[in-house]
Amino acid sequence: MEDLMKTKEQLIGELNELRKSIDDVKKNAQERKLPKHENQWWNNNLDEITFMSVMQNIINVFPYYVIIIDENHNILLANETTLNVLGKSIEDIAGHYCPNIIHGIDEVFPGCPLEEALKKDKCIEKDLLDPFYKTWVSSAIYPMNFKTPDGKKIFFHIARDITERKNAEETIHRQNDLLKNLIESLTQPFFVIDVNDYTIIMANSASKFGTLTKKSKCFKLTHHKNKPCIDTKNKCPIEIIKKTKKPVVVEHEHYISNVGVRYFEVHGYPLFDKDGKLIQIIEYTLDITKRKQAEKKLKVIKKKLEIKTKNLEEYNIALKVLLDHQKDEKKNMNRNILENIKTLVNPYLEKLKDTLLTESQTTLLNILESNLTKIIRPFSTLLMSESIKFSPSEVRVADMVKEGKTAKEIAQIMYISENTVKAYYTNIRSKLKIKNQKINLRTYLQSLEELAWYKKL
Repeated sequence: MEDLMKTKEQLIGELNELRKSIDDVKKNAQERKLPKHENQWWNNNLDEITFMSVMQNIINVFPYYVIIIDENHNILLANETTLNVLGKSIEDIAGHYCPNIIHGIDEVFPGCPLEEALKKDKCIEKDLLDPFYKTWVSSAIYPMNFKTPDGKKIFFHIARDITERKNAEETIHRQNDLLKNLIESLTQPFFVIDVNDYTIIMANSASKFGTLTKKSKCFKLTHHKNKPCIDTKNKCPIEIIKKTKKPVVVEHEHYISNVGVRYFEVHGYPLFDKDGKLIQIIEYTLDITKRKQAEKKLKVIKKKLEIKTKNLEEYNIALKVLLDHQKDEKKNMNRNILENIKTLVNPYLEKLKDTLLTESQTTLLNILESNLTKIIRPFSTLLMSESIKFSPSEVRVADMVKEGKTAKEIAQIMYISENTVKAYYTNIRSKLKIKNQKINLRTYLQSLEELAWYKKL
C-alpha cells in the first residue's frame, strides 16, 4: 500500500536515480574499453566484458575441450569442460602457456596443430597420442578472424578424447588382418561379389584375379564372358541366391586351355545389410576334377559289375538246374538199383538162407547181406548212426515196418514172436523220440528214408 501511496514527485526521483545508475555502468564500461584495432578481439559494437561473456557462453556448449589461444600458445578463454577437468578457474589459466597448463611441459607439444596452422594459414585437424594422459586426442585448430590488442592471431582450439574410437579401430584393424590372413591361407579361390553389378570386391591370391578394379566382374574373370552367366549347364549361384536368399552349392564345368576340362564345386553364401537386403555373396570354389573322374570310373566299374552279376546270376540259375537234374538222376538211379536188388538179389539171398549151409557159409552170408544193406540203404546207415544207435535187429525191423510188413510177417521172417516184434516197436519209438505220440511209425520211417537219401545226394 505504501508503494501505491507514493507521490508523483517521489516516483520521478527514483526514476532519475535509476537512469543515473545505468549511465554510471556505461561510463565504467567505456573506461575499461581497450584501444580500437581492426578486427579486434571483441566486436566494435560490444564492450570487452559483454563480448567475453558471449564467447564464454558459446564455448561452454561444447562437451569436450575448447580453448581460445593466441599464436604464442597463450590461453585467452577455456570452456567449463576444460576447467572442470583441470580443476581450475579461468583466472588461474588465462594468459598462461597452454602446453604447460594442459600437458605439463614447457615447450610446444609434439604434433600440436597450431604450428602447422600458422605456417599454412589454414585449419588443421589431426589425431595425436598424448603421452601425459596416455590417451588418443583428436586435436583441431581453426583460425579466427580476430586479433589480440597487440596484434597476435587468435585460434579456436578443440580437443576430443578419441581413445575408445582408436581402440575400436585397432580392434577392427586386427580383425581385418586376421580375416585377410585366414582368407589368404585358403588354397582354393575365395572372393566376395556385389550382387548388383557382379563386381568382385575382394579375393584371395588363390583366385588369381590380380589387381581388382571396378571392371573386375565375376563372369569376366571366372568364365571369360562379357555378360552375366545364363548358361543352364553352369548355373549362376548369384541368380539362385537372389531368388532363394539361401546358401547354394552348384557344379561348374570349365575348359582351361593347355589343361582341358576341369570340374568345380561352387559354394555361394548370401550377405545382407541391416535391413535384410541382399548386397553381396561370398563365393568359394573347390576343384573336384579328381573326384568327378573317380566317379566316372566308378560308374564304369559299377556297370561292368552289374553285367557280371547278372551273368553270374544266370550261371547260378543254370548250374542249379543242372545240379537239380543230376540229383534227380542220381536219386532215380539209386532207386532203380535198390529196386533191382530187392527184386533180383534179395529173393535169392532169402532162398539161400533156407538151404543147408555150414556155419562158415552162414557167417559169410550174413556179412554179405549186412554190407549190401549198408551200400544200398542210406536209411540203414542213418538208423545205425551215433545220433540214433539202432541195433542190427532194430534196423531190420524198422526197414520191414517201412516196407509195410505187419508184426506177424516180421515175426515169421525173423523167427521171433510177435511180442518180441512189438518190443522192438517200443524201442524204435523211444530211440526216435516219438514214444507215446500219435505218429504213424511207418510214415515217420519213410520220411527218415527221404532224409537219408537227400543227405546222401
